Amino acid sequence: MIRYWRTVTGLGLWCAKVVLCAGSAFAQDGGPQAAAKAYPERPIRMVLPYPPGGNTDILARAVAQRMTESWGKTVVIDPRGGASGVIASEIVARSNADGYTVFVGSTREISVNPILLDKVPYDVDKDFAPVTQGTISPILAAAHPTFAPKSIKEVIALAKANPKALSYASPGIGTSQHLTGELFNLKAGVKSLHVAYKGGGPSVLAVMSGEVKYGYLGMGPAIPHVKAGRLKALALTTAKRSDLLPDVPTMQESGLKDFETSIWFAFFVPAKTPKAVIAKLNAELVRILKSKEVNDFLVSTGVEVAPGTPGELAATIRQDAAKYREIIKVAGVRPE
Repeated sequence: MIRYWRTVTGLGLWCAKVVLCAGSAFAQDGGPQAAAKAYPERPIRMVLPYPPGGNTDILARAVAQRMTESWGKTVVIDPRGGASGVIASEIVARSNADGYTVFVGSTREISVNPILLDKVPYDVDKDFAPVTQGTISPILAAAHPTFAPKSIKEVIALAKANPKALSYASPGIGTSQHLTGELFNLKAGVKSLHVAYKGGGPSVLAVMSGEVKYGYLGMGPAIPHVKAGRLKALALTTAKRSDLLPDVPTMQESGLKDFETSIWFAFFVPAKTPKAVIAKLNAELVRILKSKEVNDFLVSTGVEVAPGTPGELAATIRQDAAKYREIIKVAGVRPE
């Protein structure tokens, strides 16, 4: 009797284990879908690589407010500036892959840092999953009103006639504006001296004051001064003109074939975040970005709203990385 009980008990325990394992397998199979259906169940953190007030901050706050209203869960903005965006990037790369940490990154952290810096504590392909692009900002070639050239062709003529006559301002080494200046040198066959400032605001002020009479500037900070006559807009670096400055030609229209650069801002999550969660995040972000209220607001800050699929964002990253790798190599750009 005792032996029989033990046998039955052992069989019962074995059966229980089988049922439990089957249940676990079922839970794992349905887990991601179930997680996506319930997502979000708690507050979401948006990590920013720069201090408040810049383009990443403007984009994040515009989106976070609507996500909070729509999902009923607070979206917290967490600026972690420093080290050219490396600090924030590493925080996100090491966070749980559950959709509750979102990175609002830009060209610098994703496409440039891994090429320009000797070591970065993250791997873009292994540590991040693209969600959607948010915005694209053209870069503006602009000058002080007293700067003699009135077009890019005249800027090139000046630089060729006197190789030491042209200097250009940018927000710093390795920024898209700096690399745009180096691309200009390569495409135009000229040499111009790079003058690096600490941020977009200081570089705009430097050109506006005449400290450096020419520069590659972010659209947002520059547009008010262009419209007020304190800056002279010469060209945009995107493939098409901007509705905000419709009379300003592109670099391609100015004679520089295949010249195209921009600054994009996009949303990422840690790698291995369930695809169903990424899809839900993508749908919500795209919906918000395409809404008239948010679109009109962001366009007024000097950017183009450009949401899309994770695959489209991944393709943009690859294209930019290849382009900037070539510029950095040929121009011999070194980090600060």
